Amino acid sequence: MKIVLADDHALVRDGLKMLLLSAYPDCEIVEATSFGDIISVLKDDRRVELIIVDFTMADMHASAGIRAIKRSAPSAPIIVVSARDDIEAYQISYNAGASAFVGKTSAHDRILGAVEQVLAGGLVFPAEVKGLSSRPDTQTTTDPIELLTPRQQQVLALLGRGLSNKEIAKDIGIETGTVKVYLNAIYRAFGVQNRTQAALKATQHSGDDIPSI
Repeated sequence: MKIVLADDHALVRDGLKMLLLSAYPDCEIVEATSFGDIISVLKDDRRVELIIVDFTMADMHASAGIRAIKRSAPSAPIIVVSARDDIEAYQISYNAGASAFVGKTSAHDRILGAVEQVLAGGLVFPAEVKGLSSRPDTQTTTDPIELLTPRQQQVLALLGRGLSNKEIAKDIGIETGTVKVYLNAIYRAFGVQNRTQAALKATQHSGDDIPSI
């Protein structure tokens, strides 16, 4: 799993990086200090599967920055991590297309919980945020596979070949727990409940549809 971690304070980046590596030791983390840095990374590498970004950075307003990120990587969920703790910041982040908003003072398990939820296709926002039941930026698609990141698509392809979670993990070089997170996102995208149903969906897509990473 490739993650972009953006904050203009090195100490914050260092702390979040250590936390992420403790839970996902196989992940690759690219550090950035601005919204512009993130967009540059995304232009050079489309394999990014998660973006964690500070709400307040000098080069762009949060709304413009998050929207620009979504245009560059529409399938990668964005988690906003901020010292702010107010409804305006929540609403701006949500309306711009973020998948979660977590305070910098939150406990480690809450931050990791948010990561797991957004990788599975969920949203993590306070209940008072308006419009949680219908995203204003949701893209219409005729093919659920377009909702998956390249790595999730690769897991889907291996699932279609009948590989177990352990075999998928070994083939790609990731942890078995990370495979389970990807599978949850696949189930959600296709509206299925288990790996058998997901594997059936995988057989409907040719190898040309599913990238090799």
